[in-house]
Amino acid sequence: AEVVRDSVAQFKKVAQKQPESNKQLAPNETSTSLAERLFGMQLQDLSEELTDALGYARGHGVLISAVEPDSPADQAGIERGLVIYRVGKQDVNSMRQVENLLGAARSGTSVDFTVGVVRTDAEGPGVETVTLAAR
Repeated sequence: AEVVRDSVAQFKKVAQKQPESNKQLAPNETSTSLAERLFGMQLQDLSEELTDALGYARGHGVLISAVEPDSPADQAGIERGLVIYRVGKQDVNSMRQVENLLGAARSGTSVDFTVGVVRTDAEGPGVETVTLAAR
């Protein structure tokens, strides 16, 4: 748990240095993603620069950039700075993949998210699977 807290603290430092332009990821993206509307998580694709700055393994997962208070994600203990590696049984490496996999989810639907931190030095807590019910 301490390593996860350290990872989140490091993420917050790096995220504050990121230019605002990184927050606009896709011109055709709706204002509220399915991940945010159903589970209270704002997601961000992991750039190589951000991945390296955080010490995360490259080419894996989607960053959780914000968690809405009292959302299903918040209630499950998911925090900003963690990474989603799988949705259901599918590995994910982009926000688009996550959105496509959540396309069939409706209010009350339970979805498994494999979240955590995988570091390049292989240290850290690894990942765990959390089941969230869509609101």
